[in-house]
Amino acid sequence: MRVLLAVIRYVRRLILTVAGAALVVFVAIEVSIPRGFRAVALPIGGENSPRGQAIIEQFHLDEPVVVRWVHWLLDAATGEFGRSIDRGGIPVGELIAPRLPISLQFVIISVLGAALLGIPLGLLAALWDRRPPGMALNAIFGLSQSIPVFITPPFLIWVFAIQLRWLPAASWVRFSDSISGNLRSAALPAIALIFAEVGIVARIIRADALQIFRTDYVTAAVSKGLSPTYIAFRHVLRPASLGLLNIVALNIGSVLSGVVLIEFIFAIGGMGQLILQASLSRDLYLLLASTTYVVFIYVTLNAIVDELMGVLDPRIRTPN
Repeated sequence: MRVLLAVIRYVRRLILTVAGAALVVFVAIEVSIPRGFRAVALPIGGENSPRGQAIIEQFHLDEPVVVRWVHWLLDAATGEFGRSIDRGGIPVGELIAPRLPISLQFVIISVLGAALLGIPLGLLAALWDRRPPGMALNAIFGLSQSIPVFITPPFLIWVFAIQLRWLPAASWVRFSDSISGNLRSAALPAIALIFAEVGIVARIIRADALQIFRTDYVTAAVSKGLSPTYIAFRHVLRPASLGLLNIVALNIGSVLSGVVLIEFIFAIGGMGQLILQASLSRDLYLLLASTTYVVFIYVTLNAIVDELMGVLDPRIRTPN
């Protein structure tokens, strides 16, 4: 029953968020362009031609924005997200399908990699607080948070691709074609993404762990002769993770933006290039489908975080 209620909450949140984001895209296109989407879809002076009339009918251009938004929502509910204006009327689903797994791979790598690296480093920084190793780790965390995600890739390319020639600078091999080739081509983008996120993960864990180390039950564990490392990973990690999960949920938008930038820098044919090109050309239906992809990832990861928080602490379990 609890699983069913969680699924219902997730679907409700997904529908409402997709509807709201799509409305924002519709209104933004109408406001940012003279004559609105009509100027993009229709050739100049071609409104009275048979082709122009067909376009007007196909995209409901004679109807208000809200009505066109409702038409798109009803079509999207059946899996029809429209056709690309800038790419000769190709269904946007065909454009997104081969690119979506690439971007999803980088999102997963970024979130999991930052957690797997940042959590133990944050605990170590708390254990070594005010000692040289802890101060060195804090300096690394500060660099991670202060350096923008688009600064790290050129340095990584120069070191590992140009100087050492260990990894390719800009290429992509699908996981289905070659596992080793995929890992090599994903290595530099993954390092850049993880480095951008690991600092905030580690600092949140460190701050929460330092507070928990001062609690009575940790003091009791120390008095029993348990090692600090055992106490950190056995007694401190679980309560310290609650604050981290909140930050991860809030930071998902930043992760998605970082993936878009990284794909563009490394010339990887994921959703990043597609979203950028769709934005520049005002390709409305491609933008709507891309927005739905971003919303889907955001809502899905937030739903997972909500459930994990309920598992870690049943007192804050999401209400029905």
